[in-house]
Order: sequence, then structure tokens, then C-alpha cells
Amino acid sequence: MPDKMPNMVQLEFQVKRTTARKHQKEISLMAELLNVYTNGFDQVHSFKRTEDNDVQFAWLLIITRSLHSMRSAILLMLSGYYGPALALLRTVTEDWLVGKDCENYRPTLDALLYEKYKFGNKKLQLRYEDMANRVGIKDIVYKDDYHFQSQFIHVGRLSLAIMRNPKTDELIVAPTYNKLLFYSCCELLMRNGLRMNELMYALLESYSDGSTKTWLTMVEPSVAAISDWLKTLQEQYGGKDR
Repeated sequence: MPDKMPNMVQLEFQVKRTTARKHQKEISLMAELLNVYTNGFDQVHSFKRTEDNDVQFAWLLIITRSLHSMRSAILLMLSGYYGPALALLRTVTEDWLVGKDCENYRPTLDALLYEKYKFGNKKLQLRYEDMANRVGIKDIVYKDDYHFQSQFIHVGRLSLAIMRNPKTDELIVAPTYNKLLFYSCCELLMRNGLRMNELMYALLESYSDGSTKTWLTMVEPSVAAISDWLKTLQEQYGGKDR
């Protein structure tokens, strides 16, 4: 640990400035990702609860919650708080699993909207692993992304290791820019954002006023740009620092 604690607010500003200088493209894509959702909400206009739109109501709530989590994660990762950012992004993964599962599995929907059951109920298969199995993405999302993110929300080797400078063995109390951790956060943000995009599409599809087509036209360039960035991510990880 340093002999004298620096001013945290000043260091956050420095990290933000460094991040902005090194990652202009990624920050631009973050803004585009958020716009995908705000443009979607513009198409929703208003939502009236009925007896048969529980699934759509659940999607609306989940998308809103996830948008707040993604925005908060962005603020954290830009300031150098990568562990808390990854922990927040884990909630987006959970939200997406619940949103996908509640469409075709009523107990999940009842647990979410009416608290008839508790999430984690093994007998009713309301664990996230069960949901991942039902929607067919256990190996892709649950075993990879979710397990990785979970290491940062619980106290453990990895969540504690990122708070120590491996070169000096000093404890990183104040925020510090880290290229690898920034890219890790950014990758999960973009992947989760595109997944949640599926729920926004499904929500707008439930309308019959052409909202989906309008929204797709608006967001298609942003979705394509984010997808292209993810495809070239390995170059960013292994490439030269900018």
C-alpha cells in the first residue's frame, strides 16, 4: 500500500482521462449500445397492463433494470473500478437468463412477477443453471461468462488478486487504469448488451404498429459495429497498447 493515500476523486479523473485517450472507439460503442435501448423505449411509448401480457411486462422491467446496470458498469469501468463493474455485468447475465426463460416456463414468470416461488428453488428448477439448460445456452453463457463474472461478486482468489499490483505487490486501493481488465469489462458489456437486445426485439414484436421495423432500421448500424468489434477483440487483447 502507498505511504500516503492519494486524492481518490483526482485519481478517478486521471483514470477517466487515460481511458478516454486510449479507448475512443470502445467509448463510442458504449454510447451506441445505450442508444439501442433508449431508441427501443422511444418505440414502446406507453405500456398498459392486461391479463395476458405478463411476459411482455416482465421483459419491459428486465430491460429497464439491465439498462441501469449497464450504464452503472460503464461509469465504474471508465473510472478504474473493474471488479465492481464485472459484478454489475453479472446481474445483466442473470436478467437475460430470466427474461429468456420466463417466456416458455411459467414458474420463472410467477417467481419474477408474483413471488409465488423463490429463485434458486431446486425442485422447480429455478436456478440459473436450470434456465440456461432450458434456453439451450448452458455451455456458452452459463459455464463461460456467468462463472467468470461470479468470481468478482464473491470473495475469492481472482476478485482479490486484481486489487494487488503483481509487479510491486502493492495493494491497489485507489482506482488505476488497467488495459486487460478494461477490455474484459468491455467485452462482457457488449456481449450482454447484444443479448438483451433480443428481449427488446421480442418486446417490440408484440406491438402491431411497425415499431420493430422502425427500431431495427435505427439500431442496425450500431449493432453491426458492436458485433464487428467483438469479432476483432483478440487483436485488441494481444495487440500493442495505443
